[in-house]
Amino acid sequence: MDFPQNMSMEEAFALAEAEAKLNQALSESKSRFENAVLPNRLNEDWRFGRPHKYAAALAEQLLSDTPSQGEAEVEHAGEAAVPVNADDEDLRQTEMLMPTIGSDALLGMHLERFGNGYALYIEEDTNEPIVIRYKTNSLYTPSTYIMVAPGVKAHIIEQHYGSEKGTIFATRNIQVAEGAELKVELTPYGCARSMVITNIQNMGGKVAHYSHYFACDWAREETLAEIYTPGSDIQLFSANHLDHHQVIDQHTRQIHHVGNATSNLLYKNVVDDSATAIFAGNIYVAPGAHHTDAYQSNRNMLLSEKATVHSLPGLEILADKVRCSHGSASAPMDEEQLFYLLSRGIPRADALNLVAYGFLQDVVDKFNRS
Repeated sequence: MDFPQNMSMEEAFALAEAEAKLNQALSESKSRFENAVLPNRLNEDWRFGRPHKYAAALAEQLLSDTPSQGEAEVEHAGEAAVPVNADDEDLRQTEMLMPTIGSDALLGMHLERFGNGYALYIEEDTNEPIVIRYKTNSLYTPSTYIMVAPGVKAHIIEQHYGSEKGTIFATRNIQVAEGAELKVELTPYGCARSMVITNIQNMGGKVAHYSHYFACDWAREETLAEIYTPGSDIQLFSANHLDHHQVIDQHTRQIHHVGNATSNLLYKNVVDDSATAIFAGNIYVAPGAHHTDAYQSNRNMLLSEKATVHSLPGLEILADKVRCSHGSASAPMDEEQLFYLLSRGIPRADALNLVAYGFLQDVVDKFNRS
């Protein structure tokens, strides 16, 4: 390692120690991918997720000769957005260190298929939302890196378009500095397969993250929200309307490495026809992370007797003086609400849509107010 001439011995030792830790972490990650196996029925993190069908199909596509091809564009970012590709070794290392929720083998395949994407270094408040679009009619494996400077307010919308039922497998690393405020929207459209792995690292800011999947045959979303600094706040939202044979499989972890911080989650689904919604969430409070305030809620409305919901919230608390809880509820539509609309001459199909819309709109309103 070459050190600057004006660097003190203490700074040099700290830099050398940091590089040694990074090299060790990268070595462990390489071993992690080499030993990873594809998700199977015995993988608890894929419980009810039908890995023998969906994970296997995605892996088969990733291992095929199909090139990773797609379009990437960004609006309203100015000089804050920098295109990235597989030649950027630093960003590849960042992706290598990403945690997953049972998908190490698939992330390893993504590394081998590293497509292009964007790195956003946001150092000034955004006057209007930055919009990132990824499009494909085949297979696309983009990566997004978002870093928000201290005290900066930003709003980002990331859209995935799978025209002609393309597959998009995206990774997203989000880092928020002290005092920053970030709102992020994730909206995949029309994908045959959509897989998104997101790692949020909060260093004392405020993050609100919202996802909405539209007309995707199968979607797997893994969101890890990590808090490293007291005073941090993370809000996770999702609202989805599933029909036909659509499947959405969402897994979350709210990880409190330190105390005196807040995280909340509200995921809602309207499930119709033979669709399936799966939610598995975990709140982890590390030893010594006292005065943590964390909550998660999963609510589902079933519009068909053939619709299926699996809801698995969980807590792992290793500290004292915390306020942590979770809630889950799945039920048919409220007949009184439906009757009220029908009694006023609204056709049944429109009444069903209105009640479902109101059920999901609650999530959108809370995200907008966050």
